[in-house]
Amino acid sequence: MRRSMVVGIIFFIVSDLFAQYPVNFNFVAIPNPLSGTNPVYLLAARDVPVPGQPFFDASFGAQITRVTTTDYIHGRHEYSRFDPFNSDKSMIILDPDVRWNIYSTQTYPYNQASQLVRTIDLEEPRWDPNDKNLIWGTLDFSIQQINVATGEITVIKDFSRDPVIGPLVNQGNVYRITMKDEGESSIDKRYWAFFLQGNEQVDYNHVYMFTWDRVNDDILGVYKLSASETSLDWIGMSPLGNWVLIGGDYDNGGNLAGLTMANKELTQFHRLDYGIAHSDVGLDVYGNEVIVMQNTMTDYIDLIPIDLKTQPILEAGGSYDNTNRTTLVRLYYAEESPYGLHSGIHVACNAAGYCLISTYTEPGLPEQNWLDRTIILIKLDPEHPQARYLAKVYNTSGSYWEETHATMSNDGSRLVWASNWGQQVGNEQVFLMQLDMPVNWDDIFISVPEWYKDTSHQFSLLQNYPNPFNSQTIISYSLSHHCLVDLEIYNILAEKINTLHHGYQSVGMYTIRWDATDNQGHLLPGGLYICRLKTDNSIQTRKFLFIK
Repeated sequence: MRRSMVVGIIFFIVSDLFAQYPVNFNFVAIPNPLSGTNPVYLLAARDVPVPGQPFFDASFGAQITRVTTTDYIHGRHEYSRFDPFNSDKSMIILDPDVRWNIYSTQTYPYNQASQLVRTIDLEEPRWDPNDKNLIWGTLDFSIQQINVATGEITVIKDFSRDPVIGPLVNQGNVYRITMKDEGESSIDKRYWAFFLQGNEQVDYNHVYMFTWDRVNDDILGVYKLSASETSLDWIGMSPLGNWVLIGGDYDNGGNLAGLTMANKELTQFHRLDYGIAHSDVGLDVYGNEVIVMQNTMTDYIDLIPIDLKTQPILEAGGSYDNTNRTTLVRLYYAEESPYGLHSGIHVACNAAGYCLISTYTEPGLPEQNWLDRTIILIKLDPEHPQARYLAKVYNTSGSYWEETHATMSNDGSRLVWASNWGQQVGNEQVFLMQLDMPVNWDDIFISVPEWYKDTSHQFSLLQNYPNPFNSQTIISYSLSHHCLVDLEIYNILAEKINTLHHGYQSVGMYTIRWDATDNQGHLLPGGLYICRLKTDNSIQTRKFLFIK
């Protein structure tokens, strides 16, 4: 960081996306996330941090900075599910209130008047994945897009004028489209799912669900909700746009009891879980669509494939056999246990292949479980999940907006969470903490694990991660003997477009980063690509999805 003095006020220039860490730095591994008795790291006493002055977490060594000043809830981000930063991290959405303020991140603190870029009125604001100036959101019955640099507003779709949805709006008993603040479109903004929410005449209950294909401007499905099906928390699309996700309460009726997946036509429904809890959708390390959610029946956080083969657990303490789901973390809420968890959790799966779990603790509760007042990162490998401690949480939650709600940027470079540092608990006087990751943060999970010693894995091309990716991706493979290796990229026409490696290599595991360029260094168009690993006696391939 560089410090500058202007008119007697110290401010800090934000120079790099990634923080500088000691050589060979690594986050502390969690020995067994499925145990209730991992090492407990208690909070180390320290004063409330000054905005803009980085420090290192006393337990885990992460670089952390307080990046906003205290301003009721206006110095914090929205929710754990969403990335508050734009594509190049030059701006951030703050103020989870009626209006939203967009601030530049050029200097600390972010939320000073000179940093304000624009105030917007859209609901459910989400940054464009590629254009750093564009925000998507909803307003009344429309999807809109605002360019925060120019203020230009573009109406992407006004459903009140749509030939299918318009007549439903004109019935007069609905007042907006909504994902209920927790749903998302597909990553590429092509597929959307909404409720038509009733007005005061129907007690704001949901009246319809519908899905829309932006590219073809086509309503794909409409579903009229029965009176027994309106106990719904949120609706959204899966990351790749293959499925609709509907957060129904456990006692909801009809087709929508519990967490439910549906096809885009809203004609096929499948229950994924007993109920709903804190969760987020994402991609595992193989590029499969998943949702990570607290399982209220089993005391675990589960990795739940968004797949018709996935089965719910409907009874307390039920078996995971043949459910197609993976346990990631044991929460250990057993009240009689000396290791019982005293915290609530939030989930964020923005960085493909990873999931962030943060906790929040109410007044008067001590730290005793290894997760209390802690933020951890999990690699979403359903066969071999791994987890690391990241940071301790210096705040106490006496009201909703004081909850930690840690979230991760889509490229994994930054984490932010709300904090009051235990001061004025219950008054929502919060500010934003930011953890800047090391440049090689994703390499902390690439070291050769014990399971590679099994001969069945001695030659293997792993799925790249993240997958899909929009800037670069990591390719890992292992060799069982010294041999000639060709690692190549092909397009869907089977044309070779890049050779990432050609030459002899010894026994071991290797990683290569690919930035979606061809042999001449030209950036390729978005789409599906094939990676081929060829040795003297074996060939393996993997599919990559590049979202430009």
